[in-house]
Amino acid sequence: MASAKSIIVLKDCMLRVQHHGKNLYPNPLNLTIEPNERWAITGTHKTQLLQCLAGHLTAVPAQSRLFPFLEKSVWPATVTSLISFDTDIRPTYLAARYEHHREPEDTDLDAFLRRAFHADSTDKESLARQESVFKSVIGRLNIGSMLKQWVVTLSNGQNRRARIARGLLKAPRILLADEPFLGLDPTATTNLSDLLAELPPNPHVILGLRIHEPVPDWITHIAVVGEAGIIDSGSKEAVAETIAKLLAEREQFAGGGESFDFQSARMTPKAIEANTVVDLDYVTIQYEDRPVIRDLKWVIYPGDRWHLRGNNGSGKSTLLSMLTADHPKSWNSKIRMLDEPRRVGKHNYFSINKIIGHASPEIHAIFPKNVTARQAVLTGFTVGSFLPPTASSHVAGDLLKEEREARVNSLLSFFKVDGQTMFSDLTLNDQKVILFLRAIVKNPEILILDEAFSGMNDESIFRCKRFVDEWGGTVIAIGHINDEIPRCDKFIRLHGSGLPAEQGLVN
Repeated sequence: MASAKSIIVLKDCMLRVQHHGKNLYPNPLNLTIEPNERWAITGTHKTQLLQCLAGHLTAVPAQSRLFPFLEKSVWPATVTSLISFDTDIRPTYLAARYEHHREPEDTDLDAFLRRAFHADSTDKESLARQESVFKSVIGRLNIGSMLKQWVVTLSNGQNRRARIARGLLKAPRILLADEPFLGLDPTATTNLSDLLAELPPNPHVILGLRIHEPVPDWITHIAVVGEAGIIDSGSKEAVAETIAKLLAEREQFAGGGESFDFQSARMTPKAIEANTVVDLDYVTIQYEDRPVIRDLKWVIYPGDRWHLRGNNGSGKSTLLSMLTADHPKSWNSKIRMLDEPRRVGKHNYFSINKIIGHASPEIHAIFPKNVTARQAVLTGFTVGSFLPPTASSHVAGDLLKEEREARVNSLLSFFKVDGQTMFSDLTLNDQKVILFLRAIVKNPEILILDEAFSGMNDESIFRCKRFVDEWGGTVIAIGHINDEIPRCDKFIRLHGSGLPAEQGLVN
């Protein structure tokens, strides 16, 4: 039963984007969060509920959503901080994170964090208080050494800590973090979880987790949200049966599904005449006197399927940027692709990337939103551009225009995405699917999937994984969660700091 000091109370609450709009859930929401409880929200429609708990969206009637622990003069949305991790750190091009030159709009981490403070705080007392809070937060998150680092160069784990820090600098009473562990290695996940566990009650913390994610030990209560609303809620023990049932359904779905007609779409793996697809002949990458990769020997043969492993910041993205020619040191004869040493004058960005399909969070961050889903997939044929192919484009493959369009239509139909919908209007799941299709559509010699399935729902993940498995071409995949990478038979693990890489067969 709700008390006068309950944190949040939803009682027969109907949720809408606008007051006179359509209900987001057909069923009314009922949920009470008490001060001594630590909640996680999970399920297919968790993000909308997190937005509701943050004081966003419209509750009908207004009194069906209350924040009893707040003073009556406080507007709830001003004292909550919802962190969703869909990036607003947007480099204009992929090579930007590796260059020394910076554009005027680029910023370092110090400036990025200070945006959380009110710009009108000018009196000495307020500024001194802000500085005290700032030092406390960066100390707790151990990011003081990164303050002068450009935000576009942050690793995934560093980026998440930076966003948590900016959320805390707003001095919220409630901090809501949607999928804070997505893409983090086990060590970074544990460290961030421990930090979030220490924060309550100042602020109270509510997590958004995917149904198959491990629930931190410090979480005491869970709400499971589906298309119709809250399916179940209560202590972890009370909802364990519901979650087990959903996980069983998920596993059952993973074993089935239709197959794509690769023959009709002319998408069977190409017969590669070269002995090797990639051969890195003892490559070294270092910044000033700081080594990232040292004397790396890595050979990829046609049809190989590699899982690229390593903790956040160990050099995985740097290594991939060498292959895709986004790194300034990519022009190196020690890098051989299809048995050809890479040389300036003989190879260029376009010739290299004609044979590579690539999907990653960095591409998602800079991809234009003002194209249709169909146009977005068509850009996969265009090398070095986010525009669909034209007569003057660098176009990959030998398909005619009509054949390219037919392949795109087949892919969109198989993955059940409306090609006429604007990319900006697609759900996060469908945006990720479109960028996967963009990577695979030209039937590349090398497919690079860097956290490509993170953010997808279960159905899309299983469909994409099965698609890649049945396609059978050469694959390099990055992912910290086994459920979110396709089948791989080999692995390479980077350790960073110039330490030797580890290679072997996947068990």
